[in-house]
Amino acid sequence: MTEEENVTQTPEQAPAPDLGKFQSVDALMRAYRELEAEFTRRSQRLRALEASAPHDEASAPHDADAEEGAAQGADSEALLRAVRGNEEVRSRIVGEYLAALPGVPLMAGTGAGVTAPAARASTLKQAGAMALGYLKHQKHGG
Repeated sequence: MTEEENVTQTPEQAPAPDLGKFQSVDALMRAYRELEAEFTRRSQRLRALEASAPHDEASAPHDADAEEGAAQGADSEALLRAVRGNEEVRSRIVGEYLAALPGVPLMAGTGAGVTAPAARASTLKQAGAMALGYLKHQKHGG
C-alpha cells in the first residue's frame, strides 16, 4: 500500500469503550449523577454531624464506616424516643414480639394475664378444707 492509499482509505472506527454493566454512555452518566448526588447528601450529613459533635479530635472517628454508623446510631436514638412516646406503637411492637415467640404466650395481645378458674366448694367439708389451706398458706408467707 502506498502512502496515498493510506490517506484516502477511510479510518477504521475506534473500538467502543467498555462500559461494564451499563448499556450505553447515557446510562453510565445517569448512574454517575445519582452517585454524585448521594455523595453530596452524605457529605452534608457528615458536615452537620461534625458541627454538632464535640471538637475533640483525639476521640473523633476518622473511618467512613464509623461515621456512617454514628449517623445511623443518631437515627436509631431518634426512632427510639419516638416509639417510647407513642403507647400504641409500643404495645403493637411488644404484641408482635410475644406472638413471634414459640410456645404458649403468658399474655394476650391486650395485656390481660392468664388466670386459674375460681375454686368453689360445694359442701361444708370442702369449704372448711379450703379455708384451712388458705390460712396455712398465709401463715407460711405465701
